[in-house]
Amino acid sequence: MRESIMDFQLEQAIGLNVNRTAFLMTEEIARRFTAHGYPISAQDFGILFRLFKQGAMTQSEIASLMMRDKTTITRRIDGLVKKNLVQRSPEQRDRRYFRIDLTPEGNRALQVMIPLVRDFQQEMLSDIPDEEKATTIKTLKHISNKLIQIR
Repeated sequence: MRESIMDFQLEQAIGLNVNRTAFLMTEEIARRFTAHGYPISAQDFGILFRLFKQGAMTQSEIASLMMRDKTTITRRIDGLVKKNLVQRSPEQRDRRYFRIDLTPEGNRALQVMIPLVRDFQQEMLSDIPDEEKATTIKTLKHISNKLIQIR
């Protein structure tokens, strides 16, 4: 039997809860970054961290990795360049493209920000059993993979 639309509980929707939690977490970590002298967003941190882990990349590679459009990534990188956290260098093989890499200041910033993120994660998750965290991550990865397949 089909449920009535009146029975739908938005508060029980996983998308709403994931979105709300992500919003609150990104706002809080950005506040903490700012308090430590780095007024950047969680999304900007994501760019810096990926460059730290994977090395220089093109803007297109960053956009693909972060699942964002090129215009948004270009705007974010422009901001990070102005803050001297990343630099653009012409691609050796094709001068139409630029490689984005961390500056020494970007590396120093990550030495502050990575422990902040690690501590924040621990603070938020410390009272949740490990198996519940693992189940949550497994479930979210499953949903994410399913959504990627239907794109």
